[in-house]
Amino acid sequence: MKYSFSIILLFLLVINIHAVNKVDIKAARADKSKSFITYHMVHPLHTWDGTSKDVDAIIQYDDKTFQIIKVAIVAKVSSFDSKSSNRDSHMMEVTEAIKYPNVTFVSSSIIDNGTSVDVTGTINFHGVNKEIHFTAKEKFENKHKIVSGDFVLLQDDFKIERPSMMMMKTENEMKMNFSMDFPIN
Repeated sequence: MKYSFSIILLFLLVINIHAVNKVDIKAARADKSKSFITYHMVHPLHTWDGTSKDVDAIIQYDDKTFQIIKVAIVAKVSSFDSKSSNRDSHMMEVTEAIKYPNVTFVSSSIIDNGTSVDVTGTINFHGVNKEIHFTAKEKFENKHKIVSGDFVLLQDDFKIERPSMMMMKTENEMKMNFSMDFPIN
């Protein structure tokens, strides 16, 4: 049940791609021990990072060129650790983690340039879908496709009440960075 969303999504993506293209498509799941997503928050009195290493990510790639064709990512909001249980509890409260337990991303377009990928897709966070675009670095070494990058999300875009302390709110921006390690067979 833990991976059911990803597996169903992967199945639908494979069917879609095979219907359109006649390429040899394979899938790879991210190695959780080497992959992470981090958010960075700024408050007038301090800054902090929260990291999740419990990320379920799947890519589809061309088996001949190893170019990424699609990506789907799921992370539980509760899996982000800022090294402060009070702060993590407050973040779960403002993001309504019980009502919206997951953050998901599904690509709609990937242009693989060999050392970078231009990615467009939809992120679902706090029950809101938003299209985003970013460029990520990629490298292929020792039969691993490693993709890393960063982008910015605005809390207001996702209808999140910005966390506050001493009657001062955090900045609207949540700077995100990630690194995903996909073993390729």
